[in-house]
Amino acid sequence: RSPPHLTPFVGGTMKLRQFIPLLFIVLLLASCAPPAPDVNAVRKTIDEFNAATTDAMLNGTIEKAAAFYAEDAISMPPNESPIKGKKAITDWMTAMSKSGVRITAVKFTTDNVEAGGKVAYETGSYEMSMEIPGMGKVDDTGNYVSIWKQQQDGSWKVQAETWNSRKPLPGPEASNDKKK
Repeated sequence: RSPPHLTPFVGGTMKLRQFIPLLFIVLLLASCAPPAPDVNAVRKTIDEFNAATTDAMLNGTIEKAAAFYAEDAISMPPNESPIKGKKAITDWMTAMSKSGVRITAVKFTTDNVEAGGKVAYETGSYEMSMEIPGMGKVDDTGNYVSIWKQQQDGSWKVQAETWNSRKPLPGPEASNDKKK
């Protein structure tokens, strides 16, 4: 004897004419799932954003990079409060470009891009050199995460981002004086 939950299919009380509508409903529901995003298209947008950000950091072309942010994006720079909204992020980037710190080299390397539904994320690393007034040349390397969201028009925009340096925080300098 068949287990009770298999009875309609195995010894069967379910007739073919009953099964076809059920199959139709299952197929209809499966077709309602959103298509998987094209990871290559997302990666292309990410590469364009990284190129625009590099150009903005080296040449001050802030608007090109700012165009890749969603209106309600959030940026979380290290050692600062989160910056909320595309306008505030653009203002922050503009202030950074006018701060006297001069970026002399920057390179972004995307390590991974994953996407599902209307969300994608990128992990990567950066290398940069800068001239800081009063400090001279400073080199930095670090990591970043960007979360991308597909917009209603199909484009992909940065929804959230954060980054951190791999350099250790400065600590107290060792003293050559020995106390006796």
